[in-house]
Amino acid sequence: MIIGAQCDMLCDNLRNLKGENIEEDLDKCVKHHKAILELSKKGNKFYNWILLLQFFTSAVSLGFSMFLLTQVTPFTSEFFSFIVYGSAVVVEIFLYCWFGNEVEIKSSKIPYSVFQSDWTNSPQVHKNIVFFTIRTQRSIKLSALNLFFLSLETFKAILRTAWSYFAVLLQVGS
Repeated sequence: MIIGAQCDMLCDNLRNLKGENIEEDLDKCVKHHKAILELSKKGNKFYNWILLLQFFTSAVSLGFSMFLLTQVTPFTSEFFSFIVYGSAVVVEIFLYCWFGNEVEIKSSKIPYSVFQSDWTNSPQVHKNIVFFTIRTQRSIKLSALNLFFLSLETFKAILRTAWSYFAVLLQVGS
């Protein structure tokens, strides 16, 4: 959430570049962007293994809980406990993927924000704006050990994997 909010603030600052201090303001925006990249790099480094293990265990436990859900009597307390557990696992994974997706979307708006500013009135800034825009075209992506990125596509893949585990367990258990 913090990285996404910082991207929003940077976009707002870039849209409001104008006047005599445009060169100084652009320099501040470049430094702000570097700080956001550093924060995302540190966040990725910290969460790499945690997210990988979390997503793997969540997919397996979701598959097992769906299988066990088929083995219990419907509408009993055990049935509802499996539903609540499975829902909690899905929501937990969804939150990681949602916010990872939001960071990617918000950071991809940065290059467009530059061109919404009053940059055409300052010819001395054109070259710096071009370099900054080229650098910001790569959006920020949060990942788990660079094996997969946190996105809604990853969320769907995890649910498909959990369903595959469930299907295998159902065939083996029958």
